[in-house]
Amino acid sequence: MSHEQSSSGHGPWRGSAPGKLILSGEHAVVYGYRAVAAAVSLRTTVSLSPRSGPSALEHSAIRDDRVWPALATLLPADGLGVSIESDLPVGCGMGSSAALAIATIRALAAREGRVAGFTECFAKGFLPERVLHGNPSGVDHAVSALDKVVLYRREGPEIVALDVPSPLRLVVVDTGTPGDTAAMVAGVRERAPLADLRRIGAIAEMVSARLQRGEDPGPLLTENHVLLRRIGVSTPALDRACAVLLDAGATGAKLAGAGGGGVAIGVVTPETEAPVLDAAREAGFRAFGVVVGG
Repeated sequence: MSHEQSSSGHGPWRGSAPGKLILSGEHAVVYGYRAVAAAVSLRTTVSLSPRSGPSALEHSAIRDDRVWPALATLLPADGLGVSIESDLPVGCGMGSSAALAIATIRALAAREGRVAGFTECFAKGFLPERVLHGNPSGVDHAVSALDKVVLYRREGPEIVALDVPSPLRLVVVDTGTPGDTAAMVAGVRERAPLADLRRIGAIAEMVSARLQRGEDPGPLLTENHVLLRRIGVSTPALDRACAVLLDAGATGAKLAGAGGGGVAIGVVTPETEAPVLDAAREAGFRAFGVVVGG
């Protein structure tokens, strides 16, 4: 068995999966450009245990009334108790629901004494994601299933796992306000200049190249944020978070996700991570570090 799922004859059966961050390319990806998304070093674990009667959610670290209807698309109607542990924040663009879906699929496979491969995880992952998000692109649970940095294009879909030799350290700043993805996408459709979306797509390609060479993508992320602000998906809180990150020593910063709320990310080094975290927390934000790639 891999570290991602464990099996025993009588349970509990476990599956684990990471969350994700979009490093570059959000909104432009809707118009056919590529985006770079990365699995992060925060995870969700699902444990399944035998129980008599209907299957039920016995414990959940994720407080959302939609969790059980989403999981019910994957689970048998009877015979399983479900426990969820997670260190992923919910509702801020870090793929917590996708991690939950993939972890559940892996736990169910472990119950059968096998490992769920990517094709199974990607196909089945749409079921709970549709309950939670309506018409998901698939990028979140694709990245979670691969547990890698991914170059993603919606058409196809095209999913390319990138070889990122050097770990990329990020400080994530949560503004505390959830974004509305559907509203942000609709707003961009009404007002965004195609030239800005084209440039965001080009930046994503350059970020991909820098990551594969082990180079710092920070300045490109900052340019990406400027364009996201120009097309109207940033907020004063996200702009302030990026400014705090940059002033404290991050080499680049941007909002991550659809915008209108959610998180900002800053690229840091082992030496600058602590002071950047301190500065973000002193500014009143919840902040934490993650690692991608490597």
